[in-house]
Amino acid sequence: MPTETGARCALQVARQRRLSVYPDEFGLEQDICDVTLWLIEMHSLSRVHVWVDRHYTQIGRQIAGVTVITSPRHPAPLTEAAHEAFLALGYTIEDTRADTYGHQFCDGHHSRHEVIQAYARIEGALRRWRSP
Repeated sequence: MPTETGARCALQVARQRRLSVYPDEFGLEQDICDVTLWLIEMHSLSRVHVWVDRHYTQIGRQIAGVTVITSPRHPAPLTEAAHEAFLALGYTIEDTRADTYGHQFCDGHHSRHEVIQAYARIEGALRRWRSP
């Protein structure tokens, strides 16, 4: 969804393009955006990049790792929070030390409505994942 300035997140544009060609193919674009927006909201950050690595053989909800990068450093607590959020969303995270590629990150061009939806989605997933 375009923001007030008309800008769109590049990851959401890529998601729309993928869905128009492969509507049934899994993509993790929305999850990356939602985790990014959740972290920004949770920690009152102006900007953050959630870097997701995948092995070339991984499909679906399999990823090799998650790293959160903020300027000028990438603090471990944010990376741990993102790691937990992806686990709560049903991902398996396994780094076999084979070749990986980094998935495109969310650039944060989202409406306030999208931020609220992302926050609620991730908080709900974490609650369900943490409950016994």
